[in-house]
Amino acid sequence: MENRRLFTFLLTSLVFLWLWTTVVAPKFFPPKKQPVADRQAEPIGEVGADGTPAVAGEVAAPSDVPPAELVIPAHPFEKVQLGSTEADSGYALDVQLTSAGAAIESVSLTAPQYRDLKDTKLPALIVGNNLSEDRTFTTAILAIDKQLASVKQTLETANWKLVERTETDKLASAIFEFDSPDGSLRVRKTYSLPRLKLSAAELAMAWREDPTIYTVQVSLEVINLSDAPKTFDYEMQGPVGVLLENLEHTSKYRDLHIEFIDDAKPATLAAGTIKGYADKVEDDLGRPATAEELRRNFREDHEWVSAFRYAGVDVQFFAALVAPLDDRSKEERTGSRWLERTYPVLITPNNSEAKKSDVSFRMASMPITLKAKGDSVQHKYAFFVGPKRRELLDPLPLQASQVLNYGMFGFVARGMHFLLDTFFHWGMPYYLAIISLTILVRGCLFPISRKQAISAARMKDLQPQ
Repeated sequence: MENRRLFTFLLTSLVFLWLWTTVVAPKFFPPKKQPVADRQAEPIGEVGADGTPAVAGEVAAPSDVPPAELVIPAHPFEKVQLGSTEADSGYALDVQLTSAGAAIESVSLTAPQYRDLKDTKLPALIVGNNLSEDRTFTTAILAIDKQLASVKQTLETANWKLVERTETDKLASAIFEFDSPDGSLRVRKTYSLPRLKLSAAELAMAWREDPTIYTVQVSLEVINLSDAPKTFDYEMQGPVGVLLENLEHTSKYRDLHIEFIDDAKPATLAAGTIKGYADKVEDDLGRPATAEELRRNFREDHEWVSAFRYAGVDVQFFAALVAPLDDRSKEERTGSRWLERTYPVLITPNNSEAKKSDVSFRMASMPITLKAKGDSVQHKYAFFVGPKRRELLDPLPLQASQVLNYGMFGFVARGMHFLLDTFFHWGMPYYLAIISLTILVRGCLFPISRKQAISAARMKDLQPQ
């Protein structure tokens, strides 16, 4: 009896403690939260005109340079195409660039098997399906954005100068430049897309197995044009508007994946989770949050600070992934990181179904100091846009095993996938390869099935009449 009373007392105490911490205290005694808009950001190499820290990408007050000495560049708006949608072009991608922010406006797939579901005459548009003004690989540098504030522009919205556009049998490239209004910094962004000269059959095989032709190389270079040392940092936008198709039948929506080069645990954020972060911020504010308020909160409260191997957004059949092209050793990459943090962003919320929201991420660099005139820094990134195939995602620099989520018994699924590909390479069409794989699996399971059938027959004999 005493043991029963003690057990009842302990169980009642635990239930009361759980109810207090999860229901009563949060509802009737909520902690006082500081509004997001009042939080100060960490200083990142630059401060505002009033001495308070500022966040990269935020439009701050103009710098101390007199407005009369600033020359605001007025470059024309231009569009540039890298690649092609023609099946015999040797490309796997059609990349549309824009001088506004020197960004990627859209990316389509060339292979004829990847078509738009609503209009099969159009190629599948994998990146750039958003209705917002966000663009992939726009770049913010606070030191320059402060100078552009007088004309209500930023480095992400202003037109950059197209200085070169080339195309050869092996490569198509475009170079954009932007000089800061005070003439102290030059930012150069280069896009390169590989091209193959292969026969139709060889090209079709490359579309299946060669990840390099699905990869745009993006180079960001900043050059010091002044005689004084310059310290800055940048933020770069990840893929925007990743295709969300077949909504009536899919169970997989946009997910944000990131894997690191150190021992940090990989992370996956669903679009609904990121939308939940935004709802929490608005609940704390008591009003709808601005895009800048959401970005500031995500940057400070939901960031990743380890050096990543890749980060990206995937849907059911396609992925858009970014990987730093850093040739240094693992120890050097973790000890002297390019990026201070990576954090999620909500591009376009879906208030009726949060899981259908458009999400992405931003990459914020460490502070960089250019010592003298002519000193420069260059960071390169690989941007993969393509189908989620093992042959395309497994090789370096991605090694994106998390994107190919086979579940708990992934090793079994990968083995069956390998056999399916083997049958296909032997010349079988896919329907015959699937039938062959089914026969092989059933043959391997035949001893077990036979024993089960014999056991069932014996049980039937033992049944009463």
